[in-house]
Amino acid sequence: MKILFLTNKLPHAEVAGGHRIIYQRIRYLAEQGHQIGLLTFIQNETTEQIHSLEPLLKELHTLQHPHRNILIRAFHDYLSLSRPAVFWKSYSKKMMEAVGEVSEHGKYDIIIAEFSEMGQYLHKNPYLSAVHKVISCHRCVAASYEKYSSLGEINLKLYLKSLPQLRGLQKYEFNMYRCADRILVLTPQDRFTMQYYAQDLGVSIASAGVDMQYLRALPPVPKEPIVLLTGFMSDPANEDSVLWFYHHVWPKLSARHPDVKFYIVGAGAGPRIRKLAEKDKQIVVTGQVDDLRPYRNRASVFVSPVRLGSGMRTKVLEAMAGGLPVVSTSLGMAGIDAQTGVNCLVADTAELFTQSVEWLLTDRALAERMAVSAGELVEKKHSLEDGLQRFEKILTSIVER
Repeated sequence: MKILFLTNKLPHAEVAGGHRIIYQRIRYLAEQGHQIGLLTFIQNETTEQIHSLEPLLKELHTLQHPHRNILIRAFHDYLSLSRPAVFWKSYSKKMMEAVGEVSEHGKYDIIIAEFSEMGQYLHKNPYLSAVHKVISCHRCVAASYEKYSSLGEINLKLYLKSLPQLRGLQKYEFNMYRCADRILVLTPQDRFTMQYYAQDLGVSIASAGVDMQYLRALPPVPKEPIVLLTGFMSDPANEDSVLWFYHHVWPKLSARHPDVKFYIVGAGAGPRIRKLAEKDKQIVVTGQVDDLRPYRNRASVFVSPVRLGSGMRTKVLEAMAGGLPVVSTSLGMAGIDAQTGVNCLVADTAELFTQSVEWLLTDRALAERMAVSAGELVEKKHSLEDGLQRFEKILTSIVER
């Protein structure tokens, strides 16, 4: 097959989160002999990162991500009645034209828009000829913003942005999905959410997996009293996770265990997160790191106190695969066939979350048993190879029908 990927960020080997899933998909499909094209926005990626993809690709086209002044951004965030702001911030007429030109010139069989925001380039695109279209949404945007607006403790800026964005967002998003041959989601919960809003959508689950060999490549080191949280920190869901843990779990945990450190690892930390490390010397905000494995190796507990968003958290799978016991909310374990008390601890209240972290910090035998069980689960049910094979079969069924 000739497959064109559209992405809002360069998916390279060093990237984390959803864009790492995209990179793994591209690499796997290229290894299976498919011809892959990539049309992507770039921002701060290095020349080396861009060139590293070339051996996998038939062609690579990049455009600078749109940047607009603060007054225009504020208008669209709070007042615009046209394209919803969450889509508008990734809108570019140059990208719209490029999608049509690259698709036509490359004679692609199928175009995959990764993340809902890129789906707009397949919807009512006057430059795009007939071609099979897939939107791999990673999350339902309308559901996410409804959650933002309803959650009691969400910060005021996000709350105020969420309310106006809900106006027309659901209609726009699901009209966009209806233009595609198939919608891809990461978990059964996501498919239920999508079909709750629109029962007529064709939705398939293309779950993520992890590379066990890569995650276990480093030799083990002695564990330290570190509680680890990772993610792209400019994501509202990740910032909310950090702040909720700091305000509701960390005070009791740090008082009872003064030697414990809280590591916040990942790019994009804003002033609200950076100030935590200024207030408390036991909190470490690393910023972007090249490799998460050394941090997982040293940590005693991985936490995923997620309250917002949707999709499968590959960072949780990676922690489990890497031998790190996990404490998470129910939402953080979405799509992972885990059992609390056996291969993770699930906690949806501050009190239970605190107790769960304490159990794993103080009972090393429990932590080790849970880590081993978690690794076995991931190896059996969430391997990278299995997930990518399912993804390829879905694309083949669309093209050949």
